Amino acid sequence: MITSFVVITAILALGATNLEFATGQDSYLDDDDQIAIDNEALQSQFGGETIILLFQATGDADISDLYAGGNLEELERLEAELRAIDEVYSVVAPLTTVEFSESITTGVAPSGATIEPSPGTGALLSALEREPDEESQALRQADVTTTLARLGAVEDRDLSNPGWIEFLLFGNQNVEVVDGVPEMPTGDDRVVRLSLQSTFPNLQTAVGGVLLQGNADLDTLSSGTQAVLDVVEGTQLDGFEVVVTGSPVFLKDINDYLQGGMLTLGAIALAIMAVILLLMFRVRWRFLPLLSTVVGVMWGFALLGYIGIDLSLVTISGLPILIGLGIDFAIQVHNRIEEEAALDKDEHPISETLANVGPALIAATLAAVVAFMALQLSQVPMIRDFGVMLAVGIVALVFCGIVLPTTILGVREYRSRTPSVKESRVERFVVWLGGLPPKAAVPLVVLSALLFVGGVAMEGRFEIESDPVRWINQDTQTVRDLDTLEEATGFSSTLSVLVSANNVLDEDLTQVLHDFTTYAEGLDEVATSSSLTGTMAKIIAVPGATELAPTSADAAAAAAVMPDDIRKVLLAEDGTATQVNLRLAPGSLEDRADLVEVLEADLAERLDALDLPEDSILLENLGPDEPPVRATPAGLAVVGVGLLENLSANRAVLTYLGLALAALFLLIRLQSLGRAALTLVPVGLAIGTSSVVIGAFGLTLSPLTTVSGPLVIASCTEFSVLITSRYLEERQGGKSPKDASDHAARRTGRAFFTSAATTVGGFAVLIGSALPLLRDFGIIVTMNVTVALLAALVVMPPLLMWADQRGIFPIEGHAPGGAVRLAAQPQGARLLAWVGGVLVVAAIAVGLWASAERGTGDSVEISYTPVELPATTTTTTTAPEATGELSLDDFPEEAPEGLVQSTVFNLLTAQGADPRAANCTHEQLLAGTPESELLAMAGSDQDTLFGLVAEAAATCTVPQDVIDAAVAAGL
Repeated sequence: MITSFVVITAILALGATNLEFATGQDSYLDDDDQIAIDNEALQSQFGGETIILLFQATGDADISDLYAGGNLEELERLEAELRAIDEVYSVVAPLTTVEFSESITTGVAPSGATIEPSPGTGALLSALEREPDEESQALRQADVTTTLARLGAVEDRDLSNPGWIEFLLFGNQNVEVVDGVPEMPTGDDRVVRLSLQSTFPNLQTAVGGVLLQGNADLDTLSSGTQAVLDVVEGTQLDGFEVVVTGSPVFLKDINDYLQGGMLTLGAIALAIMAVILLLMFRVRWRFLPLLSTVVGVMWGFALLGYIGIDLSLVTISGLPILIGLGIDFAIQVHNRIEEEAALDKDEHPISETLANVGPALIAATLAAVVAFMALQLSQVPMIRDFGVMLAVGIVALVFCGIVLPTTILGVREYRSRTPSVKESRVERFVVWLGGLPPKAAVPLVVLSALLFVGGVAMEGRFEIESDPVRWINQDTQTVRDLDTLEEATGFSSTLSVLVSANNVLDEDLTQVLHDFTTYAEGLDEVATSSSLTGTMAKIIAVPGATELAPTSADAAAAAAVMPDDIRKVLLAEDGTATQVNLRLAPGSLEDRADLVEVLEADLAERLDALDLPEDSILLENLGPDEPPVRATPAGLAVVGVGLLENLSANRAVLTYLGLALAALFLLIRLQSLGRAALTLVPVGLAIGTSSVVIGAFGLTLSPLTTVSGPLVIASCTEFSVLITSRYLEERQGGKSPKDASDHAARRTGRAFFTSAATTVGGFAVLIGSALPLLRDFGIIVTMNVTVALLAALVVMPPLLMWADQRGIFPIEGHAPGGAVRLAAQPQGARLLAWVGGVLVVAAIAVGLWASAERGTGDSVEISYTPVELPATTTTTTTAPEATGELSLDDFPEEAPEGLVQSTVFNLLTAQGADPRAANCTHEQLLAGTPESELLAMAGSDQDTLFGLVAEAAATCTVPQDVIDAAVAAGL
């Protein structure tokens, strides 16, 4: 038999090689869940989780120093090495961001192609033309004048030039232009450009992101995160410290713990049990139950590998739990063999043990299995897997707990019989625990009912810890770094809005996204945002002026010069998708859920109000009932919200369904309404007590407490069934109710108390977990199981005697001296009561199953067809035609209004030109070239601009020497 065990174990060990750690979204959400579908689409299109790089200035340094001296070269090296990591999808660090700002300003794309006018100039001029308010128009003209003056003052437009960095980083606030020369503010008077404030939230802080590959498993995320940490560790930036944080670092901590910490906890659980067995279990070969438990756990996890159950945060936590549950089987069998051999001197202690203990252990196991199967009602895949793991594991454990001890001890007893043993203090203590008189049974039943009802009433008051940061060790550097990020930037996580359409740069959609982003940034929960539309909107924003959305052309021009790393995270290559990335202030998943609901409602309202013309590109190639635009929150924050909702859904139903299924099985197995009801009284007492205690003290529950109810039911039912079975055995042997109760407690006290201690010890090991998520779960489950076991040991003896004395617990029909019979032989009224009980409990179970929340199963996946934007009309620049001799008397001497007019007038009159000729010049200039194109030339092609000015001035009889002096001054 031992050889067979070894062979079976070796075969099953192959299944263990199939076990994989899975803590991706497939552990939290079903594949057909809309949140899962949207998140998968988001990550497929725009990459996965973001590792945040926080650059913090030290001493007197500020963000402009990040590009000074050797820092620029170090940033280039850093970004290049990060991009070289296989698991990295995109790097959007401060250097890439400034390069994008430079491309928008100059119109030079990374490929070297040039756009004229540059995206920045074009957007500013477009906003100037579209400005409906005169006062706001004046503000915009002044802002453009300042921008052009600052731009003209920078000769060397290279990132190594501090002046160019200053222009790119800081806006026009507090800048004064004196005689055409800009005077820049210093120190804290400088204001970071609005379009860059998501990267530079203040003068001492810069934020970058390293996006990992989308839809990667946790091992890939962890290895990628470690590679990023290794690269950043060697970074030396003068005046700056770099902090690496974000959700991948958080998840890496969990993954590292799963693959090491849980094995440590399992080993600790075994060590604690060894100590308990040494001190309490005074039998020969007292550590044998540990061997049975280890083999049973190995079998259980190996079987999981064969049936394809992955290890997750929840399933791996079952290791110490299974150890705690499983050791009881081996202890009960071992103790009974010792009892039969040492006390009863039975010639066949093994067969006697199997005949009397075997049926009860199997019944208790099957009751636990059906209770665990209630977890299949959970909407969280890893909770359902946990139920399967417990069911499979406990069957493997009861098999090993029965077969292995009987085999080994059978050989031992054959070779060396166990001598007589004396009653120990443990047995006397257990007799004392169950020593309440039968008259205490009614108050205990009433108390159990009241506590159960009270627990049900308090169920809705429980608070679940929904801040993911609180789930990990609070003393780690990871948490400290997250705190640093929050303090420096005001955000701690991000939320994406995935937008899909035939072309997301469409004019109407651009307006919607601008309005939505403005609304979102106005919410307290949103610190800032990052998007293509938002970036261009902030570029054209002028304090005090009308808020305008960028045009489709503005967005398209910016997209044409985007660095590849930014394009990959903001705009799909075919233009059918984009994302709005919202950076969120610290908050719990409940706060996130409220925010997602608000954002979804706002998006739905805006999209419903979208009035598209019939020829809109957004309407092309759409199927029936397909929306022209789909916008939905997505990303890890939304997955977390979905997980919280799924954990909360059916939390109470899982417990009550587990209780109903266990009750239904016991009714069928025991064939007695009375026996089944009595067996479940301690279960109701335990469930109610734990709920009342949690509610009364306002304890915050770990999300994993969803599974605690079935665990309590399983452990308490096991003890109740075993106690009931032993009482039946003694009564069937002819003892009176009192003698049967005392004898059962005296003979089994050692086993029950040791089992209770080891079971609680197995669960209590979770309290030592470094993860509060598991530690808090361990506290609650340990409390629940302790109450359950005490309830069984204290309540069952007087309850059984009371029921027996009143004929509720009949034993007739059982032959003395035979093996224990758990099932009654109901007749007459008892048969009707039993059948009625089965039907009622079955109806309750069906009702609970039917009332449970379930996913709708309705999901949306739309594939949009790429459609080009409508062609835009361009204006060709031409020189003014000669109109013959002009009379200067037709022009005023007063200085004109308008940006171009006043600039030309001041430029010429400063060199001594006749004011009337100066006014003539700007009119001739504007007659041949639109103002927007002239302003664009001021930013990108000044030679052509001053050539046109010179021609217009010559037409207006401005002397050539004056023209030459004016051109020289302007250049």
